[in-house]
Amino acid sequence: MIETDKIVLAELASLLLKDGQLSTAQENELKRLLEKYPEAKDSLRHRLANTDIQVPFDLRSTDLDQEWEILKTKYKERKIAPNYRRWNGKWKTTIGVAAALLLLFTFVWIWKSYLKPINYLIPDKVYGQKNDVLPGENGAILKIKGKEDINLMNKQVDQSLSQGIELKDGKLLYSQLKTEESNPIHTLIVPKRSTIAITLSDGTRVWVNSESELIYKANFTENERKVTLKGEAYFEVAKDTKRPFIIEANDLSIQAIGTAFDINSYKPNAKVLLTEGRLKVNGQEKEIFIDAGNGVKMVNSQLVAFPIPDMEEATAWKDGYFYFDNKNMQQILDELSRWYGINIDSNVSLDKRRYKGGIKRDVTLAEVCNLLKDLTGYQLTIDKEKLIVNKPTDKNK
Repeated sequence: MIETDKIVLAELASLLLKDGQLSTAQENELKRLLEKYPEAKDSLRHRLANTDIQVPFDLRSTDLDQEWEILKTKYKERKIAPNYRRWNGKWKTTIGVAAALLLLFTFVWIWKSYLKPINYLIPDKVYGQKNDVLPGENGAILKIKGKEDINLMNKQVDQSLSQGIELKDGKLLYSQLKTEESNPIHTLIVPKRSTIAITLSDGTRVWVNSESELIYKANFTENERKVTLKGEAYFEVAKDTKRPFIIEANDLSIQAIGTAFDINSYKPNAKVLLTEGRLKVNGQEKEIFIDAGNGVKMVNSQLVAFPIPDMEEATAWKDGYFYFDNKNMQQILDELSRWYGINIDSNVSLDKRRYKGGIKRDVTLAEVCNLLKDLTGYQLTIDKEKLIVNKPTDKNK
C-alpha cells in the first residue's frame, strides 16, 4: 500500500470516529481506496501492529467503545424512514458510509487487539507528586530498506524478522546472512523511554541509548565494518585486524579494531570516552590516537583529548544507572526527558553548577526528583507528562 494512501485511510477513519460523518467527497475517497485495496483490513492490521500511524487525534485517550456506539447511532439516524427515491439517489453515499463504518470498526478492533498501550503515568503515594512516571524499557523500531518497519516491542516480532536476525531477551542478535541474500541498510531507531542492546554480524556488541539511531548493514563488507550513529551508544568492538570498525558520529569519525568506548553525539560536537584498547579519531582537520582511560571531543573545531576522571561516566547508563557527577542541571534534565519521555518546563534560569550523585534508572521519576531536590535545591513537580522546575522556597521568609 502506498504510504500516502495509508495515511489518508487513517485520517478518514479518524475523522469519522471524531465527527460521526464525512463529507460526500471524503466518503467517495474512502470508497475509492477500499476498492483499490481490498486487502485493506489485513494490511492495516499488520501495519498498526508494527508501526504508529499519525492521526488527527489521540486514540489512546479515546473511549473507543463509547465512540463506536455514538457513531452507530448517528448512522442509524441518517437511515430513518428513507423512501425508495431517496435510497435510489443516495446509494453511492450510503455504501460509502457503510464502507467507512466497516473500516472504522476494523481500526477499533485492531487498536484494542494489538495496540494495548502501557500507561506509564501512575499515581504517586509516596512523594506527594500529582502523579508519577514509570521508567523506560527495552525497545526500538527496526527499519530495513524495502520492507515494513518492525516494532521490536511487539511480542509477535519474531514473525517479521528476516532469517539470521533474532530478538532474544530484549536483545537484537545478528548472524551472518546467506551470501546470496540481499544486504540492505538497517536503521535501528530507539525512541524516548527505550534502550536496546544489539550484537552485529561480526560479534560487535552495541548498547543504544534513548532517542538515538544506529545505521548499518546486516553483513559488513570484506574491507571494513562501518556504522553511523546519531545520539549515544556504547560499543564493544569484536577484534578483526583485517577490517577496521568505523563509526561516523556527527563531526567525528572513530576507527577501532578491538576496543570498548562510549560515543555521545546528542549535541553537534560528539564526545568519545574510551574504556578499553586504542582508538583513532578523525576530526575536521586533524586525527589523534587515544588510549584507554582517555576521551576526545571537538572544541572550537579542534580535536581535544582529555583524561576521563571516572570511568563510570562511560558505562553507567548501559549498566542501568544515572551518572550525575560533573553534570549541570540542564544535562541532568535532558537525561530524564529521554528516559522517562517527559517534557521539561523550567520556570527559572538554570545555573551552571556541577553536581555529584547518581541513582538507578529502574526507579520511578518521583524517586529521582526526590533525590535531585536534595542534591540541587530545585523544586521539581510532576504534572502528567511534564516536569516543572522551580527554585526552592526560601525557608527564612
